[in-house]
Amino acid sequence: MKVQKNVWRRVALMVIAVLVVSQPSWGQYRRRRGGLADGDHYHFAYVSGHVGYSILDTHAKGVMPSGAAAGGFGIGYEYRNSGLWANVGLQMSFHRSKLTLDPYIEQRTGLYKGNMPILVEMPENPKQELDVFDYNITQTDQIEWNFLDVPILFGYYTHGFHIGAGIKLSYALKGKSHTTGNYNLTYTPYWSQSKPWENMPDRGLTDYAFDNEQNNRINVGASLIGEIGYDLLSSMPTHSRLCNVLKLSFYFEYGLNNYNKGGDKQRFEVLRDANGMANINDVVFSPFLNTEASPARTVPFFAGAKITYLIGGSKTARAGFHRGCMCYN
Repeated sequence: MKVQKNVWRRVALMVIAVLVVSQPSWGQYRRRRGGLADGDHYHFAYVSGHVGYSILDTHAKGVMPSGAAAGGFGIGYEYRNSGLWANVGLQMSFHRSKLTLDPYIEQRTGLYKGNMPILVEMPENPKQELDVFDYNITQTDQIEWNFLDVPILFGYYTHGFHIGAGIKLSYALKGKSHTTGNYNLTYTPYWSQSKPWENMPDRGLTDYAFDNEQNNRINVGASLIGEIGYDLLSSMPTHSRLCNVLKLSFYFEYGLNNYNKGGDKQRFEVLRDANGMANINDVVFSPFLNTEASPARTVPFFAGAKITYLIGGSKTARAGFHRGCMCYN
């Protein structure tokens, strides 16, 4: 029995020796792999950055979302112990997206006064009939949402590979829509509205472009987050007890609640004077997320690459093989 134990000890020592010798080295840095001794606790400070594809996924009808490049960066603390890890941080994240609205028509009534088309809600003479002006609109909103986040992750790691999931709480620092588009303006004279079969004059006034920016109101948000990746490097300077870890991950986040507070504006607003009159082109087009039509759930989605640099170590790790950089099983 004692002989068998000695044999197994020798085999174990030989395996350990082979593993240690077979590890490549870069100058004064040595890459080490192995297992944490029971009770070893590793504490790291980290900085991270991520970049990838972002989209604001809205479930509103008649709106097509599309994505754009976005990302973020952060700092935090990570804890590792016997195959388990957890971290918490403070992060800035930037979401970008585009909402393309299906073409729509807004109709207003008005009349000509001295070769100038004027929009009016009610005629001065109750018997006076009004022309009908049709705005055939195409609209695109470029969305920028910036957040201050608190991400919390829990996971498992083994032989340099790691996987984790958690939640991220987000507070909006900035929400902005850059609204662009154009409209083709036509009109139907009052005298032809009851006789549409008659020959009509050229009703096309012209095409107009619009470009404006407005802020969005955004709810406090919560997102599901996750990552899976690998420690590219786990190294320790020769004369230091600090471990340096560089890990690369696939990272994603998906909003859990409705970030969109909605709005109380109409898509198309006519700027009128005190008499209720307005020039036919004195109009403002609101971004979709600020309108009455936008209470539909809107959540951010992000998927991309994340790189994290960690520096730290363990006061409980034994000297020698379990010292410094034995940061994973």
